[in-house]
Amino acid sequence: MKNLLADCRIEKTESYDAPFLNKVDIYQDGTVPFCRDKNGKLWGISGHSHCGHIGMFCGNDLRDMKEVYPIHTDFSVGAAGVAFAGIRYPEGIQARGSIWPFGLYICPGTGRFFAFFHNESGWNGQGTAYDSLGLCQQPKMDTDFRHVGLMHSDDEGRNWIFDRWVLSGENVCFTEKYNPDGINVIGQKEGVIRLGSGDFSLYIPADGEYIYMFYNIIKVNMYTWLWEACDTYVARTRKRADGIMGDFVKYYEGSFCEAGNFGKETAISQNTWHSRVAYSEKIGCYLMSSAPMRPNSQSQIIADYMELRTSEDMLHWSEPISLSVDGQRFGNHYNAVISVDGTGDPYRIIGKEFTTMTCHNGTDVLATNWKIDG
Repeated sequence: MKNLLADCRIEKTESYDAPFLNKVDIYQDGTVPFCRDKNGKLWGISGHSHCGHIGMFCGNDLRDMKEVYPIHTDFSVGAAGVAFAGIRYPEGIQARGSIWPFGLYICPGTGRFFAFFHNESGWNGQGTAYDSLGLCQQPKMDTDFRHVGLMHSDDEGRNWIFDRWVLSGENVCFTEKYNPDGINVIGQKEGVIRLGSGDFSLYIPADGEYIYMFYNIIKVNMYTWLWEACDTYVARTRKRADGIMGDFVKYYEGSFCEAGNFGKETAISQNTWHSRVAYSEKIGCYLMSSAPMRPNSQSQIIADYMELRTSEDMLHWSEPISLSVDGQRFGNHYNAVISVDGTGDPYRIIGKEFTTMTCHNGTDVLATNWKIDG
């Protein structure tokens, strides 16, 4: 499928620091989510729970956003049995580790904030972290297991209550090599394993019926210890205006039909790391930003530059293009495309200009503006 940006000239106009910076104790590790409230204020949540802090940011747009307060949760993170108010993963394993907020939605009817967060079993488990082989201080080749959790706030993001786990892989979150809690569940067989559903972003069209979650599943070969794939999948939930968040339904073989927890899923884009979607009115299509994953690579599994794909239905995506600045491919480990400076609907690009936000693991977030000609 032809990339609808292929015949366009896309030029950088300027770069500036986004407000999500180490100097304010924010160590962003993924793409920053945004949502506007009913009064038109732009909100964002940035940071993660085991380095620096997580902060709520607010403003008119990306240029004037500032942190308004650090968040507090009614649950702890860290050790199994204590973390997440004792609410287990859907598999029945005790939840553990940190939170990385990658999705934000504000209920239009109640003003309730919902945050969706990434979680991994192999980090910040305070002695209970585990990967595909067993207990670990750091997961071997990142073979720990992912879930997506949901929390909500009724005071504009100051205090958060943990709700539930909304997304998990079809395959369970451990292998036959190690059953963390010794439960009566069969783990994945040694070989090519799937590391659960996570590493995600949201796409929330203001005039649409659904909230879409684009997420990764990593496949690793336990014999070679190489990543064989890291594809993008999509699930959705219907928007509500009563303060309730519904369940997600995964896309599988042509329709949204499988459960968010344990359902089957069909990849919509191959080897695309941390995909994020926006809509371009000028081009008349959806844009997906991501970093390329190199299957079976023994070094730099994720290439730290941005690729852009186009689609007319969010399900079938073109081949990628990349952007260049001073002869070098532009981008980083995490790449997000939003409206220029986050004005208006941050998920909708109006006119010729747009903004990218890029960062690496725990680094400052850089905003760069671009102009499309052609």
